[in-house]
Amino acid sequence: MSATDVRPNQREHILDVALRLMSERGATGMSMRQLANACDLQVAAIYHYFPSKDALLAAVVAERQYGSRLGDPLPVDPDAPPAERLTDVFVHVFEGALSEQSIWRLLIGEAMRGEPTVLPVGQDLIALLEPAAITWVSAAVPEVANPEDLAQLVVGQLLTGFIRTVFEPDVPTRTIALQVAAPLAALVAD
Repeated sequence: MSATDVRPNQREHILDVALRLMSERGATGMSMRQLANACDLQVAAIYHYFPSKDALLAAVVAERQYGSRLGDPLPVDPDAPPAERLTDVFVHVFEGALSEQSIWRLLIGEAMRGEPTVLPVGQDLIALLEPAAITWVSAAVPEVANPEDLAQLVVGQLLTGFIRTVFEPDVPTRTIALQVAAPLAALVAD
């Protein structure tokens, strides 16, 4: 396929392949030429859509549309005790975050390698996550006096749970989610 041949979903295809390669090799470990080869394209076609690797990395994350997805309503039984409601929300969000594991691995891995291009992307993601957590906590346990504080703990526990899934691959993710949610639930227990 030449650089002038365009698939109807070419940009999305490039982003999917880029995410896979970057999560395997890191952003710095993937060249635009490797990406072009994996997409069966000329390098010029990649640069047609993304003027730089930094722009490509930002687009990989932006394509996931976290801003709109974080606002989706969460399954909460309003008649359940507060601890159960918070646990249900936490587990739901945790499982959703794990479905995006390749993004988290990419961002955290690159940040730990000191790659400056991921810092603004990661900061933008955290900036979306914190207000979303406040909304989740406020909706799930409206009786909590200070949802902002509890939301910060939820975000911290999400990251803790993710790290545990990396270092404890043999432990079922649901088990980790419930264990990590337990201290949060204890804070709102009746």
